[in-house]
Amino acid sequence: MENIPILKDLIILMVAAVPITFFFHRLGLPTIVGFLITGVVIGPFGFGLITDHHAIEVLAEIGVVLLLFTIGLEFSISKLMKIKKEALIGGGLQVGLTTLSVLIIAGIFHQPITVALVLGFIISLSSSAIVLKLLVDKGDVNSSYGNLSVALLLFQDISMVLMVLIVQGFGLEGGASTLAIVKSLLVALIAIVVIITAASYIVPKILYQIVRLESKELFILTILLICLGTAWLTSLFGLSLPLGAFIAGIVISESEYSHQIVAEILPFRDTFQSLFFISIGMLLEFFYFMNHLPLVIGLSLTILILKALIITGIGLVLRYPFRTSLTVGICLAQIGEFSFVLIKLGRDYGILSSPAYQTLLASSILTMALTPFLFNRSSAFAFHVGRLLRRKGMTSSIAGRTTLANHVIIVGFGLSGRNLARVLKETGISYIILDMKAEQVRSARKEGHKVRFGDCSHADVLKSLGIARARMVVFTIPDPIATRRGVVTTKGLNANASIVVRTRYLTEIEELYKLGATEVIPEEFETSIEIFSRVLQDYKLPTNIIENQIDIIRQEGYAMFRDPTLAGAKVAELSSILKEDVVNTFYVEEGSAIVGMNFVQLDLRKASGVSIIAVVRKGKARTEPPADYTIKAGDVFILLGRHEAMHKAFEILQYMCVL
Repeated sequence: MENIPILKDLIILMVAAVPITFFFHRLGLPTIVGFLITGVVIGPFGFGLITDHHAIEVLAEIGVVLLLFTIGLEFSISKLMKIKKEALIGGGLQVGLTTLSVLIIAGIFHQPITVALVLGFIISLSSSAIVLKLLVDKGDVNSSYGNLSVALLLFQDISMVLMVLIVQGFGLEGGASTLAIVKSLLVALIAIVVIITAASYIVPKILYQIVRLESKELFILTILLICLGTAWLTSLFGLSLPLGAFIAGIVISESEYSHQIVAEILPFRDTFQSLFFISIGMLLEFFYFMNHLPLVIGLSLTILILKALIITGIGLVLRYPFRTSLTVGICLAQIGEFSFVLIKLGRDYGILSSPAYQTLLASSILTMALTPFLFNRSSAFAFHVGRLLRRKGMTSSIAGRTTLANHVIIVGFGLSGRNLARVLKETGISYIILDMKAEQVRSARKEGHKVRFGDCSHADVLKSLGIARARMVVFTIPDPIATRRGVVTTKGLNANASIVVRTRYLTEIEELYKLGATEVIPEEFETSIEIFSRVLQDYKLPTNIIENQIDIIRQEGYAMFRDPTLAGAKVAELSSILKEDVVNTFYVEEGSAIVGMNFVQLDLRKASGVSIIAVVRKGKARTEPPADYTIKAGDVFILLGRHEAMHKAFEILQYMCVL
């Protein structure tokens, strides 16, 4: 069999990547850094172990394509419409201000306008591959700072089309006219609209037909075809392959098959994506990096600080809290993978010199390598900076304090917070809402709720909500760091307040209880309860039996998380309760066979062992109804009996209702 060079290179790559990545993982360092180091070691400027570097780059690009495809699946057209302000205004300001800042700095050093503009484009882009992967791994894509990050990254990726056209125009003899550039951009935008519209009609029909065949192999092959095919189609109009894949993911995100698609694509995405980071490391000329280390470090720090400040300012302009804005600024401060396209174009067209090319390349890789460290510490750093500024009176003042007492403070006006507020409003229980998103605050105010804008981790904000007089604080926000700090702050200001926390992860339960939470509700656990309760309802089990079973599962599950030794005792205690008589209700529908009968004729106690202890008719209850009591449509029976007897009674009554 003829030797295949790419196979040999892949084996060499994996042999180097596995131990290096394993070593970094054991040290608690991000695997992305391990992949970058692997690329430096085996690349042409390292030990030169890889002979077909171009083939590795092709496989790496497939990894980025699959990453953007899976990110697209996480979104939908409706979600994108919600962040259109952040994408258009925020993204436009970020790219424009970053480019303008670089132009000014480059002008101070007497750089030509073409060089300065290319540098501005390169530095304005952030790494979608790294940031989105970190957001997905942490489960924060839909958080406040996650939405803003995605919006800015999306605008950057789209604006890259224009950047490439302009740089190519610089490289052409005589340059390219403004009209030609505008024309190319319009063609690209029209192509996006046409592809999304066409795919929205065609792709669901294709997927439906494929799923009907029940062939897993064909399903996976079709998904890869849709992903890569859409990416290739958009590239024909001057768009990037990853952007095309993102569009493909968006198109089928509303499909009922999207979750299964993500599960099937993940192995391919993670494998090819690791090749991308390794291929980036291969580009670095190690000896140049070491010989110009002060210059590279200085440029990298300048880029990180400049972009962080600009993006933080844009977040504040968009009325995001300072902590969220600074977190996003730190997360997006690096130079992105698409910048390498512009760096290469700049070198090929003679705009960037060889030293400038290597310096930018080294700085880009260094900022990307630092991103996981900065990302993991961004929220904590932003919190401390925000608290310091508040002490110095450099941030906005708190609104007037509320006069509420014995009330509920709802932190977050998402779905959970919205439903809780609606119920409290209807039942007459006093409450006030706190949220960090201006849009959510406006939405809550329009619905007639008492609401404040602010950060739950700040003591002054909680004091303005009457935390000392509050009876309960409910945290429903998807930000785990802010939640933990909010719980600690709440406990310090009001030790008697009940603290209920919604969390996404089971691993956070124990820590939240230690911090002072009264009750922690993990989404994953509650979802499983909802699933089995729906199943029991479908089998027409009595409501109270289902509720008691839910109590058992909750008690068992939460006890296991907090103290496994208590689980058995609690479950045994609740199980003994279930052995006693229970009460349930039954509604008599129109057309039921029992309408017109009396209780002697029905004789439910003899048939099942269950007694009818009361009847509710037209809103009035009659206890111990007589034996000759005539049953009418709309009556509600109050039933008393054992579990098994109750089940049998429901079978009898439901059978007679359908006769």
